[in-house]
Amino acid sequence: MLPSQEDLLAIVRKYYDSSNAFMFTTEPSPETKRHDETWKHWIAHMEPWYAFRDELRSELPNYVIGETYPSMDGGPRCMVYLPKESWSATSNWDVVGCVSLLAPVYFVYGVEWDYIDGRRQNFRASFEQPPPSMAWPAQIVARTIEKMFGFSAFPRELAETPVPLYAGLLEPPETTLFHTLFTSAPNNIP
Repeated sequence: MLPSQEDLLAIVRKYYDSSNAFMFTTEPSPETKRHDETWKHWIAHMEPWYAFRDELRSELPNYVIGETYPSMDGGPRCMVYLPKESWSATSNWDVVGCVSLLAPVYFVYGVEWDYIDGRRQNFRASFEQPPPSMAWPAQIVARTIEKMFGFSAFPRELAETPVPLYAGLLEPPETTLFHTLFTSAPNNIP
């Protein structure tokens, strides 16, 4: 069951700073300590994540499956990459599935990019519907997260709710629930 907006706001306030005072001290705030402890616990118990990743590889054998879990984020992310032989000069789209360590919710989005001069460039996060070539992988990611973790899909309109908190390099009023529950840098994928 999806937590209410009020519940989610109360949750993220426990893990992110509401002022920039943390920039002027070497001592971590109570929120930062709580956030770090959540990540330490998850890293010590990653077996469900490994099982999830293995399930994705089984379901999507023709795609490359990656992952990232920067500890400043609200949770880990998995990526489903197009096979290299499918890359075009512009408008490639990778699927990103995020699970939150702070609340039982997930979000699936895309990262568009261009392939220029033999390199992936111009990364852009997209919360729009995936292109037809990536619709099925996006559905598999969502279905597998629900199956493996029992989390609820996080609606885009709720994701865009502003929060008066500092997350990564973001500060109010740019910070949203998405940034605190998932990642403050959605276009940054390996």
